[in-house]
Amino acid sequence: MAKAARKSAAKKTGKKARTSAPSSKKRRSSEGSRPSNARTGGPASKKPKRKVQSIQSTGRGARDVYQETDEDLDPRERYMTLGDHLEELRKRLLWIIGVVISASIVFGFFSYRLHAIFMEPIQSISEYPLIMGKVAGPAVVIIKLSLLLGFLATFPIVLYILWGFVTPAVSKKVAWIGNGAVLTSGLLFWGGVIFTWFFLFPFSIQMFFQFMLMGLENTIPQTTIEEYYNFLFMVHMGAGLIFQIPLLMVALGAVGIIPVSWHKQYWRYFVVGVFIVSALLTPPDPITQMILAVPIITLYAISVIIVWFIERARRKKDALELE
Repeated sequence: MAKAARKSAAKKTGKKARTSAPSSKKRRSSEGSRPSNARTGGPASKKPKRKVQSIQSTGRGARDVYQETDEDLDPRERYMTLGDHLEELRKRLLWIIGVVISASIVFGFFSYRLHAIFMEPIQSISEYPLIMGKVAGPAVVIIKLSLLLGFLATFPIVLYILWGFVTPAVSKKVAWIGNGAVLTSGLLFWGGVIFTWFFLFPFSIQMFFQFMLMGLENTIPQTTIEEYYNFLFMVHMGAGLIFQIPLLMVALGAVGIIPVSWHKQYWRYFVVGVFIVSALLTPPDPITQMILAVPIITLYAISVIIVWFIERARRKKDALELE
């Protein structure tokens, strides 16, 4: 009986051991997979996923590229949408209109005194007064005169407001270069207007109303006030815009669009184009064309020299980087 009891007990014990073995394996397997959850303190299904942003490799770490971009760009560029950009452009255009109109109103209060000053070139040549060709001619002339002077006086401000719309998309270095270019553009524009008023415009009036009338009998040097101011506006605005050509050449040369090699090949065509434009803005005589063309060609030569220095500095920098 005792033996039978021991056998039955052994059978029960072995059965339990066999049945408990798989549970120990399950326990070990569950314990082996548990360390991945021990770090997060929760089940594996609740583990948060990390978002990884792929950045193109440039030889530096992703953090360095991201930090450099944040430092170079304006803070507005990080969150402004297309609608925000359009709204910003609308505000800047309204600022430009407001600045020009405000300056024009100020000049409008002194329009009659300015009219007396602008009449001096023709009064020094012709003894005859100007003719009013239209009923609303004086009002139109005063408005045009005020708007022209308002635009001329605020031209650098207008450029600065427009450049401010672009600066958030460029680096700080490019923004500073752009500010210098805006200042230079304003100075060149004013330089062209001043040069035209003191040299080109009086000589043009003298050519039209004095020299060209020598062979015409029974002709008096007289014109309408509208025609006189139209010619004055065209010559001064055209000269101011033409004086922007050197700055444009330097900008295109700095970015590599028009290098010095291009100027070596096509400078003759540029000179011919300057004389053609000068002929359109001045009386049809070679002397007046030379008065306008020579300063432009001189500024063009200076701009080519500046581009040559820029390319030379760029070649030295590339050579140092290769070493």
